[in-house]
This record gives sequence, C-alpha cells and structure tokens, in this order.
Amino acid sequence: MKKKRIITALLLIATITANAQFLFCISGNGLEKPSYMLGSLHVLSGDILDSIPAFLKVENQCQQLYVETDLTDPQQKQSRQEQGQQLVALPDGKTIADILGEEKMKVLQERMKESLHINLADSAAKAFLGYQPFYFTFLLNSVIQMEAWKKYPAMRNGNMMDKACIARAKTRGWKVGNLDCQQKPEELAKNKETLSQSIDAQVDTLMALLNNFDERKQKTLKQFEGEQTMCNYWTSGDYEHFELFIKEENEAAPAIYADRNKKWMPVIIGAIKEMPTLFVFGAGHLTGPLGVVKQLREAGFIVEPVK
Repeated sequence: MKKKRIITALLLIATITANAQFLFCISGNGLEKPSYMLGSLHVLSGDILDSIPAFLKVENQCQQLYVETDLTDPQQKQSRQEQGQQLVALPDGKTIADILGEEKMKVLQERMKESLHINLADSAAKAFLGYQPFYFTFLLNSVIQMEAWKKYPAMRNGNMMDKACIARAKTRGWKVGNLDCQQKPEELAKNKETLSQSIDAQVDTLMALLNNFDERKQKTLKQFEGEQTMCNYWTSGDYEHFELFIKEENEAAPAIYADRNKKWMPVIIGAIKEMPTLFVFGAGHLTGPLGVVKQLREAGFIVEPVK
C-alpha cells in the first residue's frame, strides 16, 4: 500500500510539472512589472508547490503575498473567530432546540453523535445549543468533505497549500496581506440580521441534509473517485473541466464567490500597482462570468495562464 502511494505521488508530481493552468500572469494597463495569481485547492498539500517550476519562477519575481485570510496571524485568527461567534449565535437567547422542535432536534442529536461524537444533551456541548441551523449544516458537510479528501493521495497533510504559501512568503520577509477585510460593526450587524431572517430556510436546508445524509455522502465520495474529480482536474491543469465542475457551486454560493470577488478587486488592483504581488486563493474564485480573471480583464488588465 505504501509503495502504491509513493508511485501515485510521483505520477502526480510529473503531471503537475507539465501543467500549471491555474497560475495566471497579470500585466498591462500601465503596470511596470507583472503580478501573478495561483488558484489553489485548499485541500492539497503545499509540498506540491516545489514540483511546479513555473510557480517557483513566479515566486522569485514577486515581492509580497495576498491570501484570502492569513489565519497564521494570531490577531487575525482571534478577530475572525469573534466575528464568527457573533454571526452563528441565535438571537434573543434562543436555542437550536427551540427552533427545531422535539422531533427534528432528535434527528440532529443522533446525527451529531454518530458523525462528530458530540452529544448535544451533554452539558459539555451546551455552547452548540446557541448556534443557528446553518452552523450544523456546515459541520456535517465538513464531515462528509473530510471523508472524501481521504480518498485522494495528495490531500491535506497539515501543510495545506495556502498555509504553505504564507510560510514561504514570511521566510522571504514579504508582507502578507488579506483579501477578506474584517467586517465593520454595521456590516456585521446587517449580516447577522439577514441570517436571523432566514432561520426557516436554514432549518429546511439542515433537515434536507439530515434526512438524506448517507445519500449526500455517497454522492460527494463519488466526486473523488475516477478521473473526473476536482483534484484531478487541478493537478492535470485541466482548467476548462474544473470550471464546468465547479460552475453549479459557484452559482449557488454568491456569498462565497461572486460577492467576495467583487470586494477583492480594489485590494487586488491596489496591490499590483504597488509592487509585483503573488495572490493565492481558492481556484473557484478564478472562474466564471464573475470570476477574478474576467473582472481583471474588464478592468483593462491582460490576464493570461502561465504554462
């Protein structure tokens, strides 16, 4: 088994060496020097980076790094956690049991205990009771995702790609900037109000997952089998099929992709005018009609893949 994994990893490295389609050059529109974007796959190991000659060449041409959020910075991490806690909290001191009712709550308790070994009836899990339904949907989907990642040999090993890029940048003495700016108090309050108004929809989504959990898991696991998977498209440099693969998710989650892309544009343009910059963020943000690639082109920049 170990030998098979080594062979698979070597084949993977050979494939990536020949393809770097998720690496883009930004030039033109008055820029003296180009900047670059790497559309990463968060679940892949950062060890892969050293096997991509084009990335190593690009890295040597840049002077600063921008990522979605530098969670290796303790201050950033604490701030994000505090904002996250405020967003997921139910209003008016309610609990998830109040929202779901006895029958639905029982279904949630069983699934949380089976999948995450969290007993919601235990006093140690009291904090969970104050969270909105979407938080439980997120947790349970994460369980499915983690199981799927184990099917792929180059998956997360504690040195995920974005984190590795941050470590490399700090070793070089680069500034590491954040594309996701911290929310202002008024923005946070507005988002919390919006979430509170969607409680019924959150419950429907959560129950749909709970009532079809095994089917959803099998469907997700299938996405990581065979050749037509997100990871294989990335490692083989198949940008076209990756874009088609993630199209549905991209359209269904504007808050994750399109809305953030729009907010990132002033940060990206400001950085590339300042100095040659390397941007590393999820590859899904590159793609589609509202992707970063198209928005930069519409802003007058030349954006081309680095092969």
